[in-house]
This record gives sequence, structure tokens and C-alpha cells, in this order.
Amino acid sequence: MTTEQLEQLKTMVENAGDLPEAAKTKLLELLDQTPTDSDVASEAPQDAQGQWMSSIGELEAAHPEATGFMNRLATTLANMGI
Repeated sequence: MTTEQLEQLKTMVENAGDLPEAAKTKLLELLDQTPTDSDVASEAPQDAQGQWMSSIGELEAAHPEATGFMNRLATTLANMGI
């Protein structure tokens, strides 16, 4: 994910009116930890993927409504070609 795409995603999360504040905070924390394309090139791909999947699993368990929102958001971004 490029830095620009990451910033767009952060803006969408911040502006989401139907998302509880605690979920927004957690999502923004995870997005802050998300490596950009340039960061990933310097890490082992398996390490980054494993860390990401672990974070997603924790988020799904703690905030099912937030993960539903993220699913809708990902679908919207995919439909936009991002």
C-alpha cells in the first residue's frame, strides 16, 4: 500500500460516522503500524504478513462491528480500483 493510499484510508476511518470511537482509535493505531510499500521492501515479506494477520485476528475478536466496517471499506476501495 502506498503512503497516499494509507492516508486516504485513515481519512475514511476518521470520517466514518457509524463507527464507534474505540474502534476508530484501534483501526487508526493499526493503520499507523501498517508498513508502506517502501517499508515492506526492507522487511521479510513473511514477517510483515504474519504480523498483519495477527493484528487483524485480534481486531476481529475485539471489534466485530469495526471489522464489518473495514470489510465494506475494502470493498469500496476495490471498486474504486485502489
